[in-house]
Amino acid sequence: MKTKIELIETEEIIKSIQNENELFNKIMPFIKSVEKFTFMNSKFTGTFDCKNLQTVGTNAFYSCEFTGVFNCPNLQTVENGAFEYSKFTGDFNCPNLQAVGNYAFGNSKFTGDFNCPNLKSVGNAVFYYSQFNGVFNCPNLQAVGQYAFRDSQFTGAFNCPNLTSVGYYAFRNSNFDTITIGANAILNRGCIGAHSAEFIADYEANGKLAGTYVWNGEHWIYQK
Repeated sequence: MKTKIELIETEEIIKSIQNENELFNKIMPFIKSVEKFTFMNSKFTGTFDCKNLQTVGTNAFYSCEFTGVFNCPNLQTVENGAFEYSKFTGDFNCPNLQAVGNYAFGNSKFTGDFNCPNLKSVGNAVFYYSQFNGVFNCPNLQAVGQYAFRDSQFTGAFNCPNLTSVGYYAFRNSNFDTITIGANAILNRGCIGAHSAEFIADYEANGKLAGTYVWNGEHWIYQK
C-alpha cells in the first residue's frame, strides 16, 4: 500500500507543502510519485534532489523555477510539461529513465554526457536548450520527437538499434559519423543533424534495413 508521501495526491498534504521550500526539501528524499498538476503554479526554487522518485505527472511542477542540479537516479517516467519552466543545469544522470513527454525539460540547459541507457521514448522539444555532447547511446530508444535535442552537439556514434521514428530536426546541431538504427524507421527532415538528407536517401536506397551506416564523406555506407 502506498503512503501519502509515496504518492502525493491528497489535498491537505498538497496545501501544506505548496510554496514552502523548506518543507518540500525535507520530504523530497521520500517521494516516489508525483501526480499531474500536483504542484502546478507553486514557486519552488533551488535544486531538485529526489533520489527515490520514479514518476512525475503532466505539469506536476509547471511554473516552478528550479535551478541547478537534477538528481533522480531512479526516475522512470516524466510526462508532458512536468518541469517546463525550470532551468536545470549540469549533468542529467537518469539511468533508469524510460519515457519523457513533450517539453518536460524544455527550458533547462543540461550539459555533458546523456546517460539514459533504458530510454524508450522522447517527446517534442524535451531537451530543446540543453547542450549534451559525446556519443548518443540509447540502445532501447524507439521514438524521438521533433527538436528533442535541438541544441545538443553529439558526435561520433549514434547507437539506437531499435529506433523507428525521429522527428524534424531532433538532433539539429549534432554531427554523427556512425548510425545504428532499426528497420523501416520514419525519418523527418534534418532529423540527425549533419548529413541528414544523405542519410535519409542512403537508408531508403538500402531498403530501410536495420543496422549500422558509416559516413564516408559523401554517403552513408551500410555495413553488411
